[in-house]
Amino acid sequence: MGGVAMLVCSRCGAENRPGRKFCAQCAAGLAISCPSCAAANQPGERFCGECGAPLAEAVLAGEIVIPATERRLVSVLFADLVGFTGLSDSRDPEEVRELLTRYFDTARKVIARYGGTVDKFIGDAVVAVWGTPAAHEDDAERAVRAALDLIDGVTALGSGNGQQPLALRAAIGTGPAAVLVGATGQGMVAGDMVNTASRLQAAASPGTVVVDEATYRIAGRAIAFETVGDQSLKGKALAVPAWRALRVVAGRRGLLRAEGLEPPFVGRDSELRLLKELLHATQTERRARLLSIIGQAGIGKSRLAWEFQKYVDGLVSDVYWHQGRSPAYGDGITFWALGEMLRQRCGIAETDDASTSRERLAETLDRFVTDEGERAWLAPALSALLGLEPAPQGSREELLAAWRTFFERISDRGPTVMVFEELHWADQGLLDFIEYLLEWSRAHPILIVTLARRELLERRPTWGAGQRNFTALQLEPLSADSMTRILNGLAGGLPDAVARQILERAEGIPLYAVEIVRMLLGDGRLTQGQGSYRLTADVSRLEVPATLQSLIAARIDGLSKDERAVIQHASVLGQSFTVDGLLALTGIGPEQLDAVLHMLVKKELLALDSNPRSPERGQYKFVQGLLRQVAHETLSKRERRERHLAVAHYLEGLADDELSGVVASHYLDAFRAAVAGAEADALAAHAGEALRAAADRAAALHSHDQAFTYLEQALTVTTDESERAAILERAAVSARAIGRDSVAEDYLGRAMARYQEVGDLESVARAATALANLLTTAGNSEQAIALLQSVRLPVEESNAAVVALNAELARAFMIHFDSALAAEYADRALMAAHQPDLMPVIVEALITKGCALGQMGHRYREAQAVLAGAMWLAQRQALVLSEIRARINLAVFLSTDDPRLALDLTRTALDLARRLGHRSLANRLGSDAAWYAFRTGDWDWASRLLDELEEAENAIATYEQLLNRAIYRANRGDRSAAEGLLDSAEERIRGSTNPEGAEGLTTVRVFVAVATAQMEKAYEMAMRSAPTMQNRAFRGQTLDEACHAALALRDATRTHAALRELDALGNPGTWLQTSKQAHRAGLALLEGRIDEGLAGYRIALAGWRELGVTRDLGLCLLDLAALVGTDHPDGRAAAEEARQIFTRLNAAPALERLEALSGQVAVAR
Repeated sequence: MGGVAMLVCSRCGAENRPGRKFCAQCAAGLAISCPSCAAANQPGERFCGECGAPLAEAVLAGEIVIPATERRLVSVLFADLVGFTGLSDSRDPEEVRELLTRYFDTARKVIARYGGTVDKFIGDAVVAVWGTPAAHEDDAERAVRAALDLIDGVTALGSGNGQQPLALRAAIGTGPAAVLVGATGQGMVAGDMVNTASRLQAAASPGTVVVDEATYRIAGRAIAFETVGDQSLKGKALAVPAWRALRVVAGRRGLLRAEGLEPPFVGRDSELRLLKELLHATQTERRARLLSIIGQAGIGKSRLAWEFQKYVDGLVSDVYWHQGRSPAYGDGITFWALGEMLRQRCGIAETDDASTSRERLAETLDRFVTDEGERAWLAPALSALLGLEPAPQGSREELLAAWRTFFERISDRGPTVMVFEELHWADQGLLDFIEYLLEWSRAHPILIVTLARRELLERRPTWGAGQRNFTALQLEPLSADSMTRILNGLAGGLPDAVARQILERAEGIPLYAVEIVRMLLGDGRLTQGQGSYRLTADVSRLEVPATLQSLIAARIDGLSKDERAVIQHASVLGQSFTVDGLLALTGIGPEQLDAVLHMLVKKELLALDSNPRSPERGQYKFVQGLLRQVAHETLSKRERRERHLAVAHYLEGLADDELSGVVASHYLDAFRAAVAGAEADALAAHAGEALRAAADRAAALHSHDQAFTYLEQALTVTTDESERAAILERAAVSARAIGRDSVAEDYLGRAMARYQEVGDLESVARAATALANLLTTAGNSEQAIALLQSVRLPVEESNAAVVALNAELARAFMIHFDSALAAEYADRALMAAHQPDLMPVIVEALITKGCALGQMGHRYREAQAVLAGAMWLAQRQALVLSEIRARINLAVFLSTDDPRLALDLTRTALDLARRLGHRSLANRLGSDAAWYAFRTGDWDWASRLLDELEEAENAIATYEQLLNRAIYRANRGDRSAAEGLLDSAEERIRGSTNPEGAEGLTTVRVFVAVATAQMEKAYEMAMRSAPTMQNRAFRGQTLDEACHAALALRDATRTHAALRELDALGNPGTWLQTSKQAHRAGLALLEGRIDEGLAGYRIALAGWRELGVTRDLGLCLLDLAALVGTDHPDGRAAAEEARQIFTRLNAAPALERLEALSGQVAVAR
């Protein structure tokens, strides 16, 4: 063969000419095509010599594989890089290989997202197929979506390579082809259609997708195309018609398609790419993210979200889409957008009655929530969000946790998207929820997208500050080139002077250009043609309005009388509205109204929601929020009053609690538009009543910012002083909930004064109780006690207000360490609390009583029993926060009894706090758990927990966390770090009058001194501080450390003194008794009572083992070994066990003390 090397078959040994893929004698494979890069490889090679990918086992063995062939309808994509050969010549080969690898990875990912299969890579070309092994009716559409996405992906690759940009060209053919069943990466399809698609791809321009007629007809419902004419292709006798794919215009199979002609989507490619990347990163990493999109009205926020929704809808994998809007009423409607998302997920239409809504909610919970107990917990909270039921009793955290958990369960099925539109109108509660969701659902694949104007940042300057996985996207005005493309895409042929004036006035705001086209369409100078609009009249003298608002106003002015009336009524109803609502307000008959609405849709002022997945299906909506705003501004003051009042009456008639905020806003707007007089007074009364109802709903949903705003507005329309006092009292509750304690204190004082004037003793007691609670929590328990003792009470002690007052007085006494009085007043409250609705007060009174009994010392067992009962009752009543408080306090009184049980209680409470998303409680409980874990030896777990607390969003290490870190650092050998942490903790409590802060710091300083072998310092500090400590747990643990220090110093006198102080505490618990037993044994050894000492240590060691407190066991063994010496059998055994314990704990200082024992002289022989 002229010197050319022959290919020798590995199976039969026959020679074959170069270029053959199969042996001419036995059909065995000669050259193996790599499934990754398509490079040729010889039979028997295990990995590709070009890219290193593994080669198929069957081919490696040289087996004859003849797959079955069947005829199927498929869509085939051919794509290749344009100019890659030139780029390869000018670049380093390794750089080229890296770029090609990234291109292959991008192609695989994009094709897989749309359900396609990569057939093969040939150099820089990719071939993919849809319709095998499984076929779908939208395979052609999927292929086109993938091609468009792949072109964008390659453009992004090129923009980052620092050299000339990259471009891709692609073609898609659809039709019957021969398919090798089960084949991958080796030429799956063949046939005339495949060849045609390959030839079309060669005819495509860079950065474009060309398709054949079959693909165009199948995908045309979801993809916009333009014809490129008949193409003469090599090997085809007849010209082949072809179309260029422009953009996606609908969801899968044409669903969600907008009614009007969409302007081209230009100038936002990088922003849309960012959305896609965040979605896929959220899915891959299973981590929540928030993208905040900010921009002025009309700049394209909603359009960007719409393009993203179309992209998501076309993906093969399930993505759970939710979208909700905050209506522009007052200062926001409580959690409205979140309620819309829930309705969408459940398929609840706004017109569905309560029974239907409950059924659909239950069906949705059955579908997404597998745990029956969790469904029972979620259902009331979700029903409250929809206004179907009153909010369940409990804290704000419990309600938010339930809503959060619902969306987490959805995300367990697949990535979940939550798009919040018009967020600048949202209530503060919704903003809180979004930030809360991002923080607490961070391990779930939830992508939150918010659309807002810059007003959001004025209302919430801290928006996104310090949040992990937060991305801010500021939409800037479009370039002149992008605006020109939009205008030409909508209305090509405009005179240059007119087009120039439009673009100048638009200032990069795409909505301006769109509204110009709509204006021309409305007055008949523009008509819709096939795929575009065309001029039908001279527009050379077109007057272009100066601003977007004036342009919209001009469009509204040009409407007929009926059209204008309907638009104005609709603007009062809201961004979206029902036909029934308009019928009730306009007085126009159904047929006439239908005709008017049809014209308004045709003029692109309104749109009909035909999305089958939307709860607003069948409703009309303004095509843009700014249009509704301008329409509303065209109303006169008298018209506003009349129409807002009419809407309020209409909405009241619907008897929907979810609409209470909307009703209140309409009454308030009607009042503000009224002239002073009897009518205004009547409107004020209606507004006040509606505002109080709206505040009740907002407060029940724990949106206290919103509730406070409603109540402040209610004060402006309320003149009766008694009613004002009641509003002030309610406003104080919400003010305190949002951290405005000074306002709450002022309002409660004013309310009390009014109640006293009219002799309403019950209301005085109720307001005084709320004020005292505020004072006690702020550290002013003496002032709270004086206030409550000054109140003249109603005669009946069983009166609910009196029960609550006595319970609060008990709490103030307990905080003030007046334990006997605290227990007395707690008993008064408990004995008089007969009403079922007082259960929260009963539980809190039990917790107070348990703490008071524990403070007394000699009644610590009774304290444990009372607190355990409070915990059980709180569980039965689903009072989660009260249960957590009971667990915290019970653990405190178990710390000198059973530290292991204290840790178990605290860990359960920590799980509850995390479920609620209660950051401050989680921090407190995490610190408590780490404290108890120090004794039990769970040091690694505690260290990880402290790290988690430190790494949390916006987390600043608390005083308690600093103390815990100091203990662990000291016991693991980092003395300088421990002392630095203690200094920081001291700075944190400087100026505090709370004695527990200083006592806790001293206790930990003693622990650190013992851990770092500063025994003199530890002993002196402990003995100086312990006798004055009010916290008995701190006192006991400090004296225990003092005994260890005295034993290490081998000082019998000091040991005796410390033991005497320890004995004075009594016997509040097994741990403390075992501590005394151990130290008495040590004292006996120091005094030469060897047998007694050894026997005492055996008892103590058995006690520590039974309690499971590893650190105490290890330290006791160390004391024993040091006192009797390692040459004594008991000392030697103790030292060995101690070494094992401290090695496992990684307690370097304790190990050093053990090593030093060999050179010491024992004191006991």
